[in-house]
Amino acid sequence: MYLITYKKGLNSEKSKFEFDRPLTFIKANEMLIDAVVKFKQTGQNMKISYKIIEISTGEGIFNSKISIDRDIPSLYQLIKENSNAPKTVIDYIKKVENRDVIETEDFNSINHIEETARLEQLKAEKNDIYQQLKKDEKERLQRDIDYQKKMKDIENEKNALVKALQLKEKEEKAKELERLKALEKLEEEKRRAMQLMEEKRDLDKKKKEEHEKRLKEVEEESQKAEIELASIQTELEKKELERKKELRDLELKKLEVDRKANVLKAESDKEEIKHQQEIISFNKLDNASKQINGNHQTTMLVSKLTLREKLQGIDFEEVKGRSIQFVKFSLKGSVKGSKKAYRFLKKYNQKRATEKQEKLKNLSRQVDIEEKIALEKMKFMEELKQDRLKQEKEIRREARKKEKETKLQSKVEERYRAAKVKKLGRIPIYKSSSFKFIYGLVGIIIVVLGSIYLFDVGDTYPVLKKVENHLDAFISMISNVIRKS
Repeated sequence: MYLITYKKGLNSEKSKFEFDRPLTFIKANEMLIDAVVKFKQTGQNMKISYKIIEISTGEGIFNSKISIDRDIPSLYQLIKENSNAPKTVIDYIKKVENRDVIETEDFNSINHIEETARLEQLKAEKNDIYQQLKKDEKERLQRDIDYQKKMKDIENEKNALVKALQLKEKEEKAKELERLKALEKLEEEKRRAMQLMEEKRDLDKKKKEEHEKRLKEVEEESQKAEIELASIQTELEKKELERKKELRDLELKKLEVDRKANVLKAESDKEEIKHQQEIISFNKLDNASKQINGNHQTTMLVSKLTLREKLQGIDFEEVKGRSIQFVKFSLKGSVKGSKKAYRFLKKYNQKRATEKQEKLKNLSRQVDIEEKIALEKMKFMEELKQDRLKQEKEIRREARKKEKETKLQSKVEERYRAAKVKKLGRIPIYKSSSFKFIYGLVGIIIVVLGSIYLFDVGDTYPVLKKVENHLDAFISMISNVIRKS
C-alpha cells in the first residue's frame, strides 16, 4: 500500500493542499481537482511537488513535480503518464482508480511514518547543528590565531615605526643640510644661466646688427648695379638709335648716288644717240655738198662760212673720244660709289654685330649680377633663418631648463615644508599647503557669490538680499574705476 505527500512550491501558500503529510490518493486527487478548478477561475498558475511513500517501510519510492497551468483530468492520469513512475505504483493507482482497492487512513502507520520522518529530520538538524558548532569553534580558533598574529604584527610594526621615526629624524637633519646646499647650488646655477642668457642675447643682438648691416650693403650694391645696368641699357639704346640714324643717312646717300649714276648714265646714252644722229646728218650733208660742189663751184661766196665749213672745223673723233671718256668716267664714278657704299655697309654691319655682341655680353653680365644678388639674398635669408631657429631653440632650452629648475626648487621647498610640518606635528590642511586651501576657499566664496548674483537668489531668500546689494555696489564701483581709467 502506498501514500502520497505534497511539498510546497510556487504560488502554493494560499491553496488547500496539505503539505508534508501522508495522504491517500483519493484525498490527494480531490485536492488537485480543487486546485485545477481554482486555476480555471483565477488564472493563477501553481507549482507543487509530490512524493509516493510505501507504508510498510516508510521510504519514498518515487517523486515528481506538478505544474497547475492547464486542465488536468486527475492525479491518477498524471502519475500514469509519467514514464519514471514504477510499475507497482502504476498498478496500485489503477486499482485505486477502479475501486479495486479501498484506501483507509491507517493512523498508526501514518503516525509511525510521521514520527520516523520527524526523527530523521531531528537527526539531520542535530547533525547540522553539531557541524555548525564545529565550524564555529574552528572559525573562533582561527580568529583567535589571526588576532594574536595581527597583534604581534602591529607590535612589530609599532617598534619598526618607532625605530624608523628615530632614524628618520636623524636623516631629516642630514637631508635638511643637503637641501640647503642644493638650494644654494640651484641659485648659483640660476645666476649663471641668467648671465649666460644675457650674454647670448647680447651676442644675438650683435649678430643681428651685423646681418642687418650686411643686408643693407648688399641692397645698396644691388641698387648701384641696377642703376649701372639702367645707364648701360640707356647708352645701348642711344647707340642703337644713332646707328639706325647713320644707317638711314647712308641708305639715303646710297639712294642719291644711285639716282645720280642713273641720271649720268641716261645723259650719256642720250649724248651717244645725239652723236650718232649728228654723224648720220654729217654724212648726208657731206654727200650733198659734193654734188653741189660739182655743179655750182663758181656760185659759192668766199666771204661767208658755210655749214660744211663749220662741220669740217669740228673734230668728230675728238668729240667721240671725249664722249666715250665722259661715259667711262661716269661709269667709273658709279662703280667707285657703289664699292664705297658696299664697304660702308659692310663696315656698318660689322660694327652693328660688334655692338650686338657687346649688348649680349652686357645683358649676360646683368643676368649674372642679378643671379649673384639673388643667391646672396637667399644665402643671407637662410643664415638669418638658421640664426633665428638656433636662437629660438636656445630660448626654448633655457626656458625648459628654467622650468625644470623651478619645479625642482618647488619640490625641494615642498619637501622642506612637509618635513617641517611633520617635525612640528602639524597636520597639513590641503596637501601640505595652506595657500592652496586659502585659494580654494576664496574660489568657493567667489562661486557662491556669483551664483547669488546671477540667479537672483535674494528675491527667494530675503537674508541674501543684503549680499546681493553689496555685490551690486562693488560691481558699480569697479565699472566707474574702469571708465575713469
